[in-house]
Amino acid sequence: MALDEIRRVLTAKADAIVRRATDELALLLHPDFIYVNASGKTFDKAGYLDTYSGSGRIVFIEQRFNDLEVLEFSGFAVATLIVHDKFSIGGQDIRATYRSLCVFSDDKGRWLWAAGQTMAVRN
Repeated sequence: MALDEIRRVLTAKADAIVRRATDELALLLHPDFIYVNASGKTFDKAGYLDTYSGSGRIVFIEQRFNDLEVLEFSGFAVATLIVHDKFSIGGQDIRATYRSLCVFSDDKGRWLWAAGQTMAVRN
């Protein structure tokens, strides 16, 4: 079932991003990956890996998610979820909650994260 498999990919992504395991994170992303962050900045795969794992500009301390819903289509799946992040940027610790939309591509029976957009959740 796509829900369980995508949950595993998102859990592995959260683990890799916290450990700054860039090579492991890269294996979860589609080669043509595209991402729009909560500030509206767009990243390709290399930019995402550098910004969120490799460079140390943003260091994740924790990433959790809940309310995961997945719709499966022919060859791809769309997930929505709430993400709870704790990270450090420029020496400042930040806790934030986001709504994310993620698109996954079925790559020969293996789900790869192909695209995503994150929006701040307003109280």
